[in-house]
Amino acid sequence: MDPQPVPLLTVSSLAGLFITERATEPETTPEEGTTPPVIARGVVVASDGARDGERLHDDLAFAAELGLTHVRLDVPWAAAQPKEGRIDGGVMESLHAAALAARGAGLQPWFRLMQADVPHWFDDEGGFADDRTAGLWWPRWVEAVAEHLGEVAAGWVPFEAPFAMAKRIEPDDPRKHGDVMHNLVIAWRDAWRILRGGPPVATSLDVLTERPTGPSQRDLDESRRRDQLRWGLWLDGLSHGNVRIPGRYDREVPDLAGSCDILGLAVRGDVANMLDRAADQGPECPLAIMFRPSGDTDTARADSIATMWRDVRTAARSYDLRSVTITPLLDGPGRLGIATAERRLKDAGEAFLAG
Repeated sequence: MDPQPVPLLTVSSLAGLFITERATEPETTPEEGTTPPVIARGVVVASDGARDGERLHDDLAFAAELGLTHVRLDVPWAAAQPKEGRIDGGVMESLHAAALAARGAGLQPWFRLMQADVPHWFDDEGGFADDRTAGLWWPRWVEAVAEHLGEVAAGWVPFEAPFAMAKRIEPDDPRKHGDVMHNLVIAWRDAWRILRGGPPVATSLDVLTERPTGPSQRDLDESRRRDQLRWGLWLDGLSHGNVRIPGRYDREVPDLAGSCDILGLAVRGDVANMLDRAADQGPECPLAIMFRPSGDTDTARADSIATMWRDVRTAARSYDLRSVTITPLLDGPGRLGIATAERRLKDAGEAFLAG
């Protein structure tokens, strides 16, 4: 089956494929007598379950001192369920205690239920490349997390960046990559069925503007395929319950429509266009941003954050934009935070607090 073009925010000269660059809007101030929208700001705090609990609590206290409103913690599936059917109570108890500490400091604790490091036994059985394995073990994991942490959770992010997740699992075969994306959509629906009715459930979709890498029709078709898997698959699915994956028959998935309380986007830039498209084509629900600044230096990252805030403030005048969460809090191996590992605020952190 040939890939199907997806309607986007477009200009007619590009045949409806790409978002155009938004012109820079002049800085404006709220009209007299109006109150600017309040946008909650939070941060991802590195957590690894039961290890180094004292440091985690100190990190949470630091986040509270900065005046942030919420934190996101990882529930490490690989550490918490090292064997199938067995939950490590120490990991859950540590995260439960951390959530209580966060609440005591005035922070709302959110939990992400899956990371790149899934349990080895799950991966050995096929993981999310196998629909039966995913359909058996993923819902059980979600149920276990909800049972142990539901009373202290302020919100849930079942998983983040599904396009990149599927790419790690199936990097070379577009058909198999599409199969994994399908299984992740079902996994999302299954998590929603378990978590709905409690703390809010938010997506964290890795979206960006896809463009062809070359001039050929094949390049164009491939960019459309990527765009559909990043955007159309999720926005149409969450809005109407329809699953459209290039190379597969379309299908309607029960309980997929409306299966999020907050439409969250994981982005590194071009925030205004990302929010415009999500608001235009996504489900009618509040929006949120998960932001990873771009740039190799602290100055460049601070500039990236300042640009993000300008886009966010403009968008908030038109859309119900609830929060911005930045990642990560502290510098660490392979990651640059808004503060040093010794908890000294950097220029990037100052830019985030000033936004």
